[in-house]
Amino acid sequence: MPLTPVVELHNVKKVYYGKVPVVALKGVTLNIYEREIVSIQGPSGSGKTTLLTIIGTLSKPTEGEILIYGKDVTKLPDKKIAKLRNKYIGFVFQSYNLVDRLSALENIELPLIARGVPRSERRKIALDILDRLGLKDLAKKKPSEMSGGQQQRIAIARALAQNPKILLADEPTANLDTASSKVVMDTFLRANKEFGTTVIIVTHEPDIAAYGQRKIHMRDGQIEKID
Repeated sequence: MPLTPVVELHNVKKVYYGKVPVVALKGVTLNIYEREIVSIQGPSGSGKTTLLTIIGTLSKPTEGEILIYGKDVTKLPDKKIAKLRNKYIGFVFQSYNLVDRLSALENIELPLIARGVPRSERRKIALDILDRLGLKDLAKKKPSEMSGGQQQRIAIARALAQNPKILLADEPTANLDTASSKVVMDTFLRANKEFGTTVIIVTHEPDIAAYGQRKIHMRDGQIEKID
């Protein structure tokens, strides 16, 4: 059975125009497949974060095409891109962006409140995610009562609340020690297994990149190699 590409990039170029134009991507062609865990690594300025923002539809390519589940987002108006993003894509960032005054459970519920999901239903969804990720013991804790690694794991749970097909993570372990980083990466693996989520992680750390089933090496705005 052929693998289904969830993301397709065809000759994607990105130029940032200022006093001196900066070419961030120089013609990237790449497929990412359903249920894959992919790491994108490279030195600072290699284009890896730009590539992630384009995959996440937060930025448009200067040239080329990007398809999400077969839909060419480069041809869609902004409102339709936002709708597609909300349907398919979840984000996890380097800073956890949790709301300090809310418990872990309430933080996970936040995106469901924005969608108008009734309280009883969103509570059930949030508790189920905590259970499936092995995080139920954190449900009542506030961010100030959690370690950095625990906060990042709750941020992953919150990203999963909208049931995204694709989870994008930008340097998710950059602020963590080695032991906490491993626990966070194990949570990504569990999300992939439990929810069938495609996971794409940008990192400059080789030990974190090693979690990827495919490792995409970026240099100077191009894919140097894939292994």
